[in-house]
Amino acid sequence: MAETPALAGVSELSDWLGEPITDGSAEAKRAAMCLRAASVLVRKESGRTWVGEDGKLVDPLPDDAVMVTLYCAGRIFENREGQTRGGVDEYQEGWKVDEAGAYLTASEKRQLTQFKPARLGLATIGTTRGNIGTAAGGRVPTGTPGVEIPWY
Repeated sequence: MAETPALAGVSELSDWLGEPITDGSAEAKRAAMCLRAASVLVRKESGRTWVGEDGKLVDPLPDDAVMVTLYCAGRIFENREGQTRGGVDEYQEGWKVDEAGAYLTASEKRQLTQFKPARLGLATIGTTRGNIGTAAGGRVPTGTPGVEIPWY
């Protein structure tokens, strides 16, 4: 099976992180894997692939999809172990990490909901009928001659 292209490139991730990632280096390969992992999450959450029948990305890609991919890939690239504390010597620092590994935040999921295809869901079905007339003598007429249902 052919590899589905990532929704963002290594150079874009490098720009987002503000650090150089040299082409062909081990860091570039790791960045590409982070982008693939993030793209998988974005595709699953949005319900879209953004890949044409030719196997290439559609052009242009929605900015929301690209940015969420970069946010997620950046988290994976910079903190793949999901550390919540760090420090040097006596200096200690802590930060919030929703979970270890690749994940989308609640706000990123909200950004992608606009791309989800419409789904069938629960609905209300009316159970009342239209005006059938008045009951004659406390009985409701039916479609069968001579058969009437008692009116309670």
